[in-house]
Amino acid sequence: MIKHIFTDMDKTLLNDKGQINPKTAEYLQKIDLPLTLVTARAPKEMQFAIDDLNLKGEQIAFNGGLIFFPHKDGNEVISSNPLQAEAAKRVIEKIQDKYEGVSVSWYTKDEWYVQQEDDGTRYETSITNIKPTLKKYREIDYTEPIYKIMIVGTNMENFDKVVDIIREMKLDGVSANHSNYNYFEITNEVAVKSFGIEYIRQRDNLKKEELLAFGDGENDIKMFETVGTSVAMGNANDKVKSIATYTTLSNEEDGIVHGLENVVKHLL
Repeated sequence: MIKHIFTDMDKTLLNDKGQINPKTAEYLQKIDLPLTLVTARAPKEMQFAIDDLNLKGEQIAFNGGLIFFPHKDGNEVISSNPLQAEAAKRVIEKIQDKYEGVSVSWYTKDEWYVQQEDDGTRYETSITNIKPTLKKYREIDYTEPIYKIMIVGTNMENFDKVVDIIREMKLDGVSANHSNYNYFEITNEVAVKSFGIEYIRQRDNLKKEELLAFGDGENDIKMFETVGTSVAMGNANDKVKSIATYTTLSNEEDGIVHGLENVVKHLL
């Protein structure tokens, strides 16, 4: 029987506008199982979903780089694994704004920074309702932990070049993955979705087969490998679907609700 549910946010829990469909919100508010968000997003970008679903338990940000309990007066950090400062500096200095149509931004625990707003940052704002803080690259204080560097492509030719450059750097202690076709995110090598799930599994003395996860992207594969039952959204690519135990409807069609009511009902 399933005892804990984990879900990605973008293109999984959230529709294409970055919102939770009313049917999905209503259903998840009533389920009698712990629900944990597992996302590449920063805590401040998760807060609306935490509030909408009235989540009380631990949540997983930055793909596992930060695990926290949400509280009204501030989040209680349980586990923190930022990028190594030297790796963050090398990536940012290598890429910066050298490629047209490629947006570079970075996240600390509480802030999202960019040197300048562009089409990539404006798109991110449109789906998170969070505006970035402007900071010059030369002003970055690398002693302040950076949890994620995000690359967003609006020029896909240049975006692919940047992804190849970062992969060829072969940085130690780094995990670099697509979270969407035009999103590429760099985090600590520990900061993969399996890390946070395994932390919760061990703490609560749960078995792998008692864990269920929903997801759609490349960075959800590690999550799928860590749980006993995985459900790919209908909008996931073929690779993700091939790894998942089951496939449900898309994020636009309340795929999580359909998955819980129909696909994995026998496990609940």
